[in-house]
Amino acid sequence: MKVNTSTAVDNRMLVLLIIILICNTLLVGLNFYLSYPQKTEAQEEMVFKQGITQDLLEYGRRLAQEKGVQNRPAVREALANFSYEIDLAKDSDELSRIIFSYGRQVQETILREWDALMREKILNIVNQDAAIQRQAEKMEFALRISSTNGVEVDPPILHEETIEEIFGLYQEGGLTQEQVFRIEVVEGRSRMLVPYSPLDYIQTLSEEIDSLRVSLHEVRVAAGFAEMSGNGVVVRLYDAPAGYGIGDIIHDSDVRDVVNELFAAGARGVAVGGQRLIATSPIRCVGPVIRVNQKEIPANPVVIEAVGDPEVLASGLDIIRFSFEFHRNFRFEVDKKEGIVLPPFRN
Repeated sequence: MKVNTSTAVDNRMLVLLIIILICNTLLVGLNFYLSYPQKTEAQEEMVFKQGITQDLLEYGRRLAQEKGVQNRPAVREALANFSYEIDLAKDSDELSRIIFSYGRQVQETILREWDALMREKILNIVNQDAAIQRQAEKMEFALRISSTNGVEVDPPILHEETIEEIFGLYQEGGLTQEQVFRIEVVEGRSRMLVPYSPLDYIQTLSEEIDSLRVSLHEVRVAAGFAEMSGNGVVVRLYDAPAGYGIGDIIHDSDVRDVVNELFAAGARGVAVGGQRLIATSPIRCVGPVIRVNQKEIPANPVVIEAVGDPEVLASGLDIIRFSFEFHRNFRFEVDKKEGIVLPPFRN
């Protein structure tokens, strides 16, 4: 039987072309997978928290509109600051701080301004009362409003129409908690005195304490007495290979030079050999070892961790890195890293 060699060759060529096409498709897919940036866990957390902050911001805007205080300067400023801080956040830790502090601050500002607006409306109603307008002498009276007892005035100076209008405003605002005001009348005009309510005073003190706690934590983190986390760089300093002279090993002055460069480049916190640096931290050689905060640290390599902008920190080390590598033959590694955690300073 005679085989058509031309047809057989054509079939082999077709099979070969199909195989080449499949291989090219696989290579293109692999290249796309390797080159396409994969989201790390830190990036996913960042995206998740960005969504939370945006939801909080949008909720604040809706709440301000519902309460009718969206155009008050304090509310506009609070919302603008919240949005600005979200845009500036560089990592998930900063977003957590923003959610904790600014999210609550915005809502408190809106409710405080709404409360002030309600007081202004109450004063406007009181000032239209004929009895108030005729009052020539200075006097004070208490105004107690609740959903169960309505409006109580002590002494009873306001007309019934005024009382009904004030209670209508109270119900319109959706208030349920009892409100107590102290109002002073001078020459036919009224003004609100300090709220006559221990609960308001306790709430004000609680808000101040919460604000102080947040500020204290931020100060402790910046000073080095609390854990700090964020993106940054990890620096490893190695002695010169096969070198045993005094100039071939890493000294305390070399470590201090690197630390100073990191702070000059904007590092928010630095740890050397697992020891967090504070303003008074000593770095010095004691015989053949380096001690930080009076504690011996591992050498060769000496590991220095810094939290800050990784690109800026790494760029700030270019000159000293060149000097160490070129003039003293040290090995100087700089790795940009996400999620660095600096321990707090401990005695």
